[in-house]
Amino acid sequence: TSTVVANAKDSEIAALPIDAIEALLGSLGNKPEDPAGMALAKHMDACVKVIAAVPGALEKKGAALSDIMRFFDMVLKFHADSTEARLTTQRILTLKELCEAAAFQIRSKGVGNTGTKALGLLCSTAPFHIMALAMAGLGDKGEGDDVKACANFIERVSPAILEALPAEHLLKLAEACAKSKAVAETILPTVSKACSAALPSWSMDDVSKLLFTLAKVKVADSSELAELYSRAAEVASANLSSLSETQLVKVVLTLSRVPACKEFVSTAAGEVVNKMSTIAAPQLLLLTQGMASLGSSDASLMKVVDYWATDEKAKQLSADQLAKLSQVLAPVVPAHEGLWKMAGPRLLEQKSSLTDAGKASVVAAFSGEAPNFEDKDKLLAATKPREREREREKDRDGGKERERERSRGRDDRRRDDRRRSRSRDRRRDSRDRRRR
Repeated sequence: TSTVVANAKDSEIAALPIDAIEALLGSLGNKPEDPAGMALAKHMDACVKVIAAVPGALEKKGAALSDIMRFFDMVLKFHADSTEARLTTQRILTLKELCEAAAFQIRSKGVGNTGTKALGLLCSTAPFHIMALAMAGLGDKGEGDDVKACANFIERVSPAILEALPAEHLLKLAEACAKSKAVAETILPTVSKACSAALPSWSMDDVSKLLFTLAKVKVADSSELAELYSRAAEVASANLSSLSETQLVKVVLTLSRVPACKEFVSTAAGEVVNKMSTIAAPQLLLLTQGMASLGSSDASLMKVVDYWATDEKAKQLSADQLAKLSQVLAPVVPAHEGLWKMAGPRLLEQKSSLTDAGKASVVAAFSGEAPNFEDKDKLLAATKPREREREREKDRDGGKERERERSRGRDDRRRDDRRRSRSRDRRRDSRDRRRR
């Protein structure tokens, strides 16, 4: 085999299907019986040609990430103890190509069903930018110890290198933290620190995406994350006037959760006041939700509340959205007569459009003594039929289950009757045969 492969043209080996390449890797993985002279040279020539053909064969097949990583492992172990310079050089080149192929697959299709063992191999051997992509895919792999072990490979990367990664890669790592608590517990402090250093060079679109992603993380805040929020507030403050509506919403909603960023949220509220007449109603609702943490003593928030009370913007909200606005503002401005004079009657008019979520918001907003408005009791009563309907459905379901039980009982009795009837028939036939 070694001689045939060594004497073949490179193009002939490259044309082989991946199954044939895999078979050759298996057969050439053993050293020749005569490990000296011409035989060894031919064997090494064959080995170099075969591993050089792996990336092309995988590309022709359109191999998935799991297949790429399987061959990555095979090439990595192929004559791993050899000191042959040509083979070592070609192995490095092939592994580099396979790393790039793996990165392309992750960018275009994600990690798919590739296991954590294969991802760990990539994290432990690939260049740092590819390792970051592989680690970002861990967010889809759950919460196991194997995920944490894989994520720990981030310790390979020096802080300076991690900070220098493109914003796209650091955002993907943040997304992995938002998807998996195991990943967040392992890498979030490191990723937060890297993002803090890189943030001033990012676009505001990337900054807002990062903040919105971090708002979904389900682990306790760390000092590194607190520093990141502080740095993000500084960057956003310097660019407030240029933020788009979407960016402003993401930044305000996230930083409103951080007590240390209250000053920034108050400043952002002033910008919201300047733009509120042009901000779409659903976006203004989200901004109001973030600004509500400022309380009724904040002048900018009160200007936004007064604006809602004019009904100019509120009429653009759906029934559920208006109910959510009421839920947000009821504990903040329960005595704002103009707001509730607008919101209460409008919700009553739109009661048939309220979903269960909207009705829940109405109950949360108005179950207490305040806010008050005319026909408040009617509005609250309109949220209860669904509960009665659920009780009726439960009764109907219970009735159906009882009917099924009775039906099963009737079926059981019929089966018993048929068995007894067959038994009587057999006994009668037996008596008749004995008489005869």
